[in-house]
Amino acid sequence: MIILLVILSALSFYLFGAVWVEKASHLLWAGLSLIILVASVTVFALHDVNHLGMKTVTTTQTVSLASVNPQANLLVYKQLGTGNEKVYVYKTDIHQKKTKHTWVDSKATTKLTQTTGDAKVVIKTQKYVYANGFAKAMFGILGDNNETKHRSYDFQVNPTWAVINTHQAAQLTKQLKQPAAQAQMKTVIASQVKQRMAQALQQNPHLTPAQQGALQLQFTNEAKAQAIQQLVK
Repeated sequence: MIILLVILSALSFYLFGAVWVEKASHLLWAGLSLIILVASVTVFALHDVNHLGMKTVTTTQTVSLASVNPQANLLVYKQLGTGNEKVYVYKTDIHQKKTKHTWVDSKATTKLTQTTGDAKVVIKTQKYVYANGFAKAMFGILGDNNETKHRSYDFQVNPTWAVINTHQAAQLTKQLKQPAAQAQMKTVIASQVKQRMAQALQQNPHLTPAQQGALQLQFTNEAKAQAIQQLVK
């Protein structure tokens, strides 16, 4: 409707100001047309620049992370420009064939958070939507409903995950193809797990076999993540 108002008021101003000048009330109608024209253009500009007539709605999506590598818990990112900007490559399902990636856009931000819980990514999306039916009627023709204002990614990973860049990921792939590197990595992991299991049993000698198994798996994954970080330094 806003575009229609601009067109009609401009046409009316032209007709009453330049064509129908013989009519007694042409100045009144020309003045009213000019006021409507200026008001319509102003409202249009405010909508375009400041999103007049719209409100912001936020949706939050939390999904579990799955490693991009079946051999270890890996979260990979690619550095852009000076390195301050990063695009994370990730999966949300181990059976997922194609990886996902964060937005490469000025409207998107990413951060990495250390946690003790399960690895996940929290995606918050802010969008502009029409504030009411009148705003929709006024600006609906512009097709800017549900325009994204901002999207943030919060990758929350625990100590069993290694976070490396794409260059390091390529380096890791080469390293793991070498038998010597594999053997060294296994030795380091086994040594760390043995030491930590001994400490855990010393602190709590009454751990059940199930608890010991869970701890051993946790310690193994954490040691593997640390070994990977050291390997690609």
